[in-house]
Amino acid sequence: MKIGLIGTPHDPLRRGPPAAELTGLLPHGALLSAWPSRVPVFPYTPLERAMQAIGHAEAAVAAAEQGCDAVVIDSLGDYGLAAMTAALAIPAIGAGQAGMTAAAAHGSFAIVTVWPESMNFIVTGLLRDYGFDAACIDIDNVGQEGDLDRLTGPDGYLAGVRNGSTMILDAVHAGVARAAARGADAILLGCTCMSPIADRIAAATAIPVINPLAEGVRAALAAAPIDQAPPLREGRIDMLKTMVATLADMPSEDCPVCIGAVK
Repeated sequence: MKIGLIGTPHDPLRRGPPAAELTGLLPHGALLSAWPSRVPVFPYTPLERAMQAIGHAEAAVAAAEQGCDAVVIDSLGDYGLAAMTAALAIPAIGAGQAGMTAAAAHGSFAIVTVWPESMNFIVTGLLRDYGFDAACIDIDNVGQEGDLDRLTGPDGYLAGVRNGSTMILDAVHAGVARAAARGADAILLGCTCMSPIADRIAAATAIPVINPLAEGVRAALAAAPIDQAPPLREGRIDMLKTMVATLADMPSEDCPVCIGAVK
């Protein structure tokens, strides 16, 4: 069995102990593998989000064609989940949906995210679509709009998130404290890029902290196989591949988003 977490600028399979917060979830013999989205756009607006959904769907098709038994979207935004479900004969799991489900199981929850408020349109739409808008009492944005201009590089914002810089951890802990004071029964981390620091956040928090990427992996491991492939018109998968191929060689924008695959 192989589980893939993919598409990020820095290979999550090669950061210290490979995805240490996830490997403990895997059964004996399971390995991690990567399946990148080939659409190099960051979802600043609903337009780019729709473009990235196509990239995720094409990446999921590639994973399925290579024998994966399920796919996990490595983003709280669940880019392309509906398209994957319509196209694949294997389970498609959204980390966002899995994380929100786990958080809501504790009662009310708040989302603490390293992204600025301008990115909340992604999360608020999913809360509404999945029926968790009443359970989510707050979104606490510890990121600033200027962080979007310095995402990549060894000194970039995302490196600080992954490595757990003191400034970012302090901001996250403060956001968690605010959410708890407002009455949240649990905290949902607002980006799968926070997965490497999830255990450190949880260790300093009195209420449950939900890592959406870990919940997505758990859901994929528990998913039942699909008995029958969904019906597709002839040639649609080839059209999807052609659409993505026209973008695949363009320069990547900061923080390409990703899918994961279970094999």
